[in-house]
Amino acid sequence: MTEEADFIAAAVSEFHDQGFVLLRSVVSTELIDKLRRLVERRFHEATQLCDDELDLVRDVSIMRMFEYDPAFREIMLIEPVYTIIERILGPDFHMISQNALRTPRGNGVVKWHIDDALFFPFLDQLPAPTTGSDPLPCFSLNMMLALSDIEEQRFGPTQIVAGSHRFGRVPEHSATLQQGFMATSILAAGGDIYIVNSQTWHRGAQNESDRIRYILTTAYGRRFISQRFYPFLNYCMPSDVIVGASDRLLRLLGLHEKGPYG
Repeated sequence: MTEEADFIAAAVSEFHDQGFVLLRSVVSTELIDKLRRLVERRFHEATQLCDDELDLVRDVSIMRMFEYDPAFREIMLIEPVYTIIERILGPDFHMISQNALRTPRGNGVVKWHIDDALFFPFLDQLPAPTTGSDPLPCFSLNMMLALSDIEEQRFGPTQIVAGSHRFGRVPEHSATLQQGFMATSILAAGGDIYIVNSQTWHRGAQNESDRIRYILTTAYGRRFISQRFYPFLNYCMPSDVIVGASDRLLRLLGLHEKGPYG
């Protein structure tokens, strides 16, 4: 195996074992700076227009960044992240959503949660897996790109409970982690990417600094996991997003061959 192949295999193995994997220095400083400026501009547009189409969820999350600038679509194709996700989800995976998180002082997605329905509730009744156990299938995950340095706790890092994707239950939906569980803070620099299983318990710690925390989150799923593009029933992808897109990008955006249901 080549060095890159070894790196990809190790990343996939760690993801399946821990429920997440952190990849350092994936994106250049220049592109990170550009993306952060675009997120800030989009945020001010959303707040000034008060338009549901630019929905600002909880005053933190800005939806459908892939529509806004080609740079956000470029991130979906970046290697070796694309190949790692393909190894986890399979060759027919697509993007579920792409949101920017802009977290000022005193804010954060502080309640513990998972990102989708609970897929394997029966795991709660089974013995704990042993080292070397076959990995659970992963149906959806979130690729989180740090657009600012989050190198200390006060900047509001993402926190996870390692291995919780195997618990077969959801966390208490509160800012306090229930007794007996340990949180790991993902301290990251701008350009680092961490990939988190949708079943892994996590939250965004409160930002206690004067530095705005910026993260780009791109969720992916296997083909049978529906895409979440607001306003859902009446959503129409802008033509400029599709024109000139590569076959790989078109599939990530939702272009598939006919399947069992159509």
